[in-house]
Amino acid sequence: MKRKLILSLFYMGLIAALVSIIATVFVYQNTMRDEVRDNLREELRLLKISYPKLQTANELMDYNADDLRITLIDSNGTVLFESDTDAKKMGNHLDRPEIISAIENGSGSAHRLSSTLGVEDYYYAEKLGDGNILRVSTRIKSVFSVFGHSFYILVAIVLGIAVVSVIISVQTTERILKPIKALSKSIDSPALYEKETYPELVPLIEEIKYQRNLQSDMRQEFTANVSHELKTPLTAISGYAEMIENDIAKGDDIKRFAGKIRTESTRMLTLIGDIIKLSKLDSDTASEVSDTVDLKKTAEECRDSLAVACKDKDIMITIIGEADPIKGNQTELYELVYNLMDNAVKYNRQGGNIDVILSGKTIRISDTGIGIPEKDKHRIFERFYRVDKSRSKATGGTGLGLSIVKHVAEKHNATITVESTLNVGTDITVDFNGAKA
Repeated sequence: MKRKLILSLFYMGLIAALVSIIATVFVYQNTMRDEVRDNLREELRLLKISYPKLQTANELMDYNADDLRITLIDSNGTVLFESDTDAKKMGNHLDRPEIISAIENGSGSAHRLSSTLGVEDYYYAEKLGDGNILRVSTRIKSVFSVFGHSFYILVAIVLGIAVVSVIISVQTTERILKPIKALSKSIDSPALYEKETYPELVPLIEEIKYQRNLQSDMRQEFTANVSHELKTPLTAISGYAEMIENDIAKGDDIKRFAGKIRTESTRMLTLIGDIIKLSKLDSDTASEVSDTVDLKKTAEECRDSLAVACKDKDIMITIIGEADPIKGNQTELYELVYNLMDNAVKYNRQGGNIDVILSGKTIRISDTGIGIPEKDKHRIFERFYRVDKSRSKATGGTGLGLSIVKHVAEKHNATITVESTLNVGTDITVDFNGAKA
């Protein structure tokens, strides 16, 4: 950012200097032309005063000067007198712009580049009472010639401006970035609000502080939830193990307690696995999303993985329709589909149905389960949030499945829609139309 800001200010200063120089050239050129035309008009006015007293046109030579050229032309364009050369050798002047204007309007002016490089000829002509046209002209160096002789000086000026622009750009950039650098060091300092910080940055600072506090609260809550979720099965495992160790459990109780220990251990492993997945999604934002994923094939793989759970509850999973391929992370999208279908199995009734409906880049999982109360819909994607806590623990739910779904969907620019009726069922739709093609 600093480099871009310095370059922007440098280019701005350099362009402004060049534009100023070019503008000065053209202003000088126009001013010079106006002055030359005014001078020629005054010279011709003086000649007109003496013209009636002349016996012959050649007497105009007496009014000639080194920097002034006098020409007398009749109404047919024939040159009657020319102070710089033999008039008889000159061609017809009826096609000259200043002569045409003088004949039509009484006076006319023009300027033309001379055959001599870097020189311009300026002309002013007026129609006289006898029908002849009197013209005066002068030759001066063009503005480009004047500046051409000062080329090296101009180059030096431009280079000087460039150096000054760099110095000013660096200093200005440092002043502009100083409050921002101060923020990076101490965003909580009250003095920043009073002295250095731009007022426009205050809303951003407040938002950063809010988000930081929010993340801190979420981390604390997450840590507390993890501790609580792990403590429950560990306490149970410890209790059952202690009874076995102290010979309190006898006969069939030992086998039953061992089963309890295995169940709680499995629950812990599942919880730890979900925590690891969620942490990876939180931190690994740069993981590849370049796989070409077939949602139907993914849903079929998830159905196969859930076959045992479906058999225990006599649940049938039906996959309907076709899906367009999408760009994404194959592993993460499998987790999304699996968690949605796993929830549909866990919270379904005995002998229920699950329909996985595919269309374009959309997948919808529809179940005949317990449903979600209206007041809980907006919270189901929160970590460790359970609509029915007792049932969640009974089914082995960790409360992290839908959080994983939310993270994967956000990463793939997908939108999630939830429709549910209590004790009837739930439809969750994931639309990947915002994902990369």
